[in-house]
Amino acid sequence: MVARHAVELLSGPDVPLLKECGNPECTRVYLDRSRGMRRQWCGMDSCGNKIKAAAYRARRRTAPVAATD
Repeated sequence: MVARHAVELLSGPDVPLLKECGNPECTRVYLDRSRGMRRQWCGMDSCGNKIKAAAYRARRRTAPVAATD
């Protein structure tokens, strides 16, 4: 059944929508049906949130401390 679905997907009209997750540690693929076709992760819960949180922490570490007077 899984093989049949894979053949249908890879030979159908949705092939251009097939993308790999942008997380280097993830091996998932997904169909990008987002409005702008700019989705980067297989899911926000599994990969997107981890990547965004890591980028935020990296920015906070390198940001200069604002002086408060």
